[in-house]
Amino acid sequence: MRELLPPLCGVAVLAALFVQEAPAQTYPSHPIQVIVPATPGGPADTAIRIIEPELSSVLGTPLVLVNRPGASGIVGMSSVATAAPNGYTIGAGVNSIFTIVHISGSTVPFTIDDFLPIGNYASDVSILAVHPDAPWRNFEELIDYARNNPGKLSYASAGVGTVSSLSMQSIISASRLEITAVPFAGGAQATMAVIGHHVDLGMLPYSTAAQMLREGKLRPLLTTAPARLAPLPDTPTLSEKGFPTKGFNLVLGLYAPQHSPQDSINVLIAALRQTMNAPSVAAKLESVGLFAHYEDPKTARARLDEELRDIVTLDRQLKQ
Repeated sequence: MRELLPPLCGVAVLAALFVQEAPAQTYPSHPIQVIVPATPGGPADTAIRIIEPELSSVLGTPLVLVNRPGASGIVGMSSVATAAPNGYTIGAGVNSIFTIVHISGSTVPFTIDDFLPIGNYASDVSILAVHPDAPWRNFEELIDYARNNPGKLSYASAGVGTVSSLSMQSIISASRLEITAVPFAGGAQATMAVIGHHVDLGMLPYSTAAQMLREGKLRPLLTTAPARLAPLPDTPTLSEKGFPTKGFNLVLGLYAPQHSPQDSINVLIAALRQTMNAPSVAAKLESVGLFAHYEDPKTARARLDEELRDIVTLDRQLKQ
């Protein structure tokens, strides 16, 4: 007589056959967590929130944005570097986290090699601005006052190891000034410090300060933009005054942990490219003072490598 399989054994065999024959889940099959290594209201936070609806739509799954600020972006990007490399945790980082922080004296537990760039999607510039009640009408008047009154002025930046901090350090060093640095947790806080007369001047993200500039609550003296900005045609650029500007502007991009599945990364790359081809996304970015700036992974990585070399060289010059 033929032996029959015990009921439970038969169920197990059928289940095993089902698992073997079931198709692999298509990525993404559930929401993707995006770590934003910055405070709400700053350019990194603002930019990802602008592109998120379109990017979520293209991917067919929600993006869950999680703000994790601290140490000029190190805290948030550290959590991305150590996340499970499965395509479901990525970071909305900025170039300074991989370049300027390495000369800031901070302990950085990662390098760009711990990440896979997905692509860059936006950029921001900095504005050297003062309160409209300040006595300086232009950059030269500010420099003259600072030179004749060493140690009397203070400036706000978005934090140690940020593009705004390095831009201001370059000006101070080249002009042989003594101006006290007051780093804040982000661009929004630095902007409010200038408006509230808590500091004398600030090197501020344009995206954060744009509305205040339009309302006349800030007076711009200089920008780090490669050319004069259309909304500020009378405001000169840093390069016009003879200062280097490489690495002084913010470039925002998406990054995945190293060893993430290449198939998943390819989906994210294609989705970001498609998102940035949408005219509505570029228009929304520009409406808040950001600039649509798509770069593929290879170009994004090359930019970081070049900027790190340039900034290390500049750091040596500033310390001479």
